[in-house]
Amino acid sequence: NPRPPRSHRWTKPLNEAIKINANATVFDSVVGIGIIARDHDGFVLGGRAIFLDDKMDIEWVEAEALRESIMWASNNNITRAVFEIDCASLVNRFKSRWEDISIFGFQLKDIFGLLESFIDVNIEWVALSSNRVVDSLCKLTINKRCTFPFNMEYPSDIHGLVLADAC
Repeated sequence: NPRPPRSHRWTKPLNEAIKINANATVFDSVVGIGIIARDHDGFVLGGRAIFLDDKMDIEWVEAEALRESIMWASNNNITRAVFEIDCASLVNRFKSRWEDISIFGFQLKDIFGLLESFIDVNIEWVALSSNRVVDSLCKLTINKRCTFPFNMEYPSDIHGLVLADAC
């Protein structure tokens, strides 16, 4: 049976929270991390594109993307947030908060500890096709080999990505 077509565009968060999408891409020995934050109406508040010249495992990179998105939210005084990432294992670890005595588990406890300052927070899984803007930001930062933050007045290449995602 064919699956019904799904819309992969941005969806409005509940409770007027800020929706923050994060993603990471590993290419050879470099890493690109993309973060974009939108208010409950879809208006882009800002984000970051981060370039790391370091070879890392993809799950560690996704965890670093989550850390960076939480830090961005904290630095911008956001108290109600929905973090969307496409790494199911991180979302599952957040939801169950099981005891993990591995080094990676310790790293995740440190990241989850950053969430204590939020009033309302959730971490949700989204398909990569629903995370197109941050995926493109990851590729952009790898191609340009630079890190750059942006706010409501973002460059035109990012503006094109956001417009394409809204359709």
